[in-house]
Amino acid sequence: MKQLTFLLVASALLVSACKQSKTSSSAEPMVQKLAEGSSVWVAFYNVENLFDPHDDAGKDDSEFLPGSDLNWNSEKYVAKMDRLAQAVKAMNNGKGPDMMGLAEVENYQTLEDWTSMTEMKTRGYEFIIEEGPDPRGIDCAFLYDPAVFVYKSHDAVRIPFDDEPGYVSRLLLQVDGELNGEPVSVIVVHWPSRRGGQEESEPRRVAAAKATKAMIEEIWSQSPSSGILVMGDFNDDPFNKSVAEVLKSDTESTESPYEFLNPVGALHRPEDRGTLTYRGRWNLFDQILVSHNLLDEEGSLEYLEGSAGIHNPEFMQVGGDGPAKDMPRRAIYRGEFQDRGFSDHFPVYLRLSVR
Repeated sequence: MKQLTFLLVASALLVSACKQSKTSSSAEPMVQKLAEGSSVWVAFYNVENLFDPHDDAGKDDSEFLPGSDLNWNSEKYVAKMDRLAQAVKAMNNGKGPDMMGLAEVENYQTLEDWTSMTEMKTRGYEFIIEEGPDPRGIDCAFLYDPAVFVYKSHDAVRIPFDDEPGYVSRLLLQVDGELNGEPVSVIVVHWPSRRGGQEESEPRRVAAAKATKAMIEEIWSQSPSSGILVMGDFNDDPFNKSVAEVLKSDTESTESPYEFLNPVGALHRPEDRGTLTYRGRWNLFDQILVSHNLLDEEGSLEYLEGSAGIHNPEFMQVGGDGPAKDMPRRAIYRGEFQDRGFSDHFPVYLRLSVR
């Protein structure tokens, strides 16, 4: 079994080494018409350190290599991918989401392996990833079913930190396409962490929010009718300045001055509900923002009211009777690999209805 696992991974590495494009979509896109009354399942998942067991030059991936304290290897890598696939496939009545943003993916290869070597392959996902300057090499990515989302183009933008020119963070990933023949852009983010303290690190997330806002304004300047979804690990809660003020989002409406609805954010309760925990309290860093023009009656797509949720089935929770029973079951806990674990974040989701 160990030899088979190694050969499978090595084979996938050899195949992808010949590929130059970061997107698996190369054919001329066709407009897909979706059935009236159907819905599009949209999700975001921070998969927490999806690393392959091979050394990437120029990246500090030493923690996830054979011989490290974790002794990361092909068996653990495949087990991690299988668990994440189990979590994703459990969404959307066992079909998995139609489109999904991701954070903490190491490289193109990990997505190639994940979508071809696990249960994920039954859906036929295609994907977009651009590798950025993060020192550890973790990046944002976007998965989609080409029968639902028609890919057009993508871009990846580096966040400028004017007050800290030497600071780097993950790229902002923008994917432009069509849903039911209508223009839709998805922006996937993983903003700077709270390391050093929430208040002390807030200027970095505000800078990231301003860069994200600039992308939004550019999209609307080119295509005012485009629907926009901003999803990711914001490392801030829905009510924090970066999300609420800079991106002009609200958990209840998009009436002036708001431009985005944050329906996932409305689910946050610091005492007992969120997507991750810190010192016994829940945060909801993982959110999906829906632009105002996906909330009106003018187009064929509309956010399905009440459809937003946190994907936290019991098999993804720590379980037991202790205070941590409802928390995410991690794949790596206290420096050791847990083969029944997933991530330190729960995924989030919502649905867009087709009129």
